[in-house]
Amino acid sequence: MHAVTANPLPLRRPDRLKALPLLVLLASSGLPVNYTLGPSRTMLVADVADMTAAAASSANTLSSTANLLLLGSLYACSACMLLARPRSVGLVLGRNWPLLLMMLLLAASAGWTYLPEKVAMNVVHNLGVILIALAAALHYRHQVNALPRDIGLVLGANLALQVAAVLLVPAWAVDWQGRWQGLTVHPNTLGALGFTTFWANASALAVNGQLRSGVGRLHLAGCVLAVMAMAGADSVTSKMCAAAALLLVLGMRYLTRRQAKRRLYIGIMLGGTLGFLLFRLLGSAIDVGWLLALLGRDSKLTGRDDVWRDAYQAIGMHPLLGWGFDDHAYLIASAGMPYSSYHNGVLDLAVNGGVVAVLLLALLFANWALQHLRRGLLAARCAPFSLAFVLPYMLHNMAEASYVSPRGQMWVLFLALLFVGACKLPPTGVRHAAA
Repeated sequence: MHAVTANPLPLRRPDRLKALPLLVLLASSGLPVNYTLGPSRTMLVADVADMTAAAASSANTLSSTANLLLLGSLYACSACMLLARPRSVGLVLGRNWPLLLMMLLLAASAGWTYLPEKVAMNVVHNLGVILIALAAALHYRHQVNALPRDIGLVLGANLALQVAAVLLVPAWAVDWQGRWQGLTVHPNTLGALGFTTFWANASALAVNGQLRSGVGRLHLAGCVLAVMAMAGADSVTSKMCAAAALLLVLGMRYLTRRQAKRRLYIGIMLGGTLGFLLFRLLGSAIDVGWLLALLGRDSKLTGRDDVWRDAYQAIGMHPLLGWGFDDHAYLIASAGMPYSSYHNGVLDLAVNGGVVAVLLLALLFANWALQHLRRGLLAARCAPFSLAFVLPYMLHNMAEASYVSPRGQMWVLFLALLFVGACKLPPTGVRHAAA
């Protein structure tokens, strides 16, 4: 089967607005909806501990009325939109059964966690972003190449506000170390926003080929803003992910133009995964300090190796089912954990849900890859831009933690790509097409 980039069907009116909740959610990402901005100041160890404790407390669960109304509206709107497509929703979810098992594990962890209300809110937010991603998938199944185009424009506008804040109010948008953070809570958050913005806009340019049009210039401007944001935030992880995304976008464009066979795309996914695992293995067995120094990191990865050591210790105490999906509230309260995550997606998930959660995550990624082998699904049509996100997303989680994290933008983007790939192309002339 050849990779196809054309959109053979016109957009059906019944699914026209289903992408709106996703685009609104991305437009609000990194903006002060559930937190208050303040002037930058030197961050002390005690300040970090206070922020971590505040984030884990039960009082913070419903701390922002504006954020509660925004998310509640988006969740409810997506659910209402999906009521007209129960069969399509059931089929798409059934093709992604590891995700359903992950949600069951998440909900069940309320039985052994320190703050069950935290788990309850995580269940609500996870189900909410699943609804948002499902609704978006039913929209973009009609024209898959519109997905990076729309996301790129929305994230580009968001990032323009972030860069404008840095230029206009640096006392608020530049932290005490001189790193850009824009309107976000941390420079790494701005860096992550820069990475997703770069991926979406670069993918839109590659798959739609409209560089000289007005929309193409907007995508190019989005890429430039993303590079500026990642450089200003001095986020090495985001810069590495953006570089990997660019290589994958260009490589997939080259293969698509030459109508590469499906087995080659599977080889790229397997090669990328094996390369990822090899890098992890070499990093633990061989001194790669020189490479880290070249990338602007110290040999301890800005203290992350100490954080990972604590994660292994926590996993060893509850290896099977973890401590529960309570935002590490029990560990923060009982063991004095001074950080809100373990800066590694797999380790963070293992602390929450144990070996079972990690296994389900592996099955979810394997299921995403195998969708490209099924001729009746859209995964092959999404490959020119989905591969360029998912593989760098795995790379990003080597130093950050965003798996099963509904409050961040990356998890919902992954779910949207996962669900679009699990859809079937609606047949011509059928109003209520099967998923």
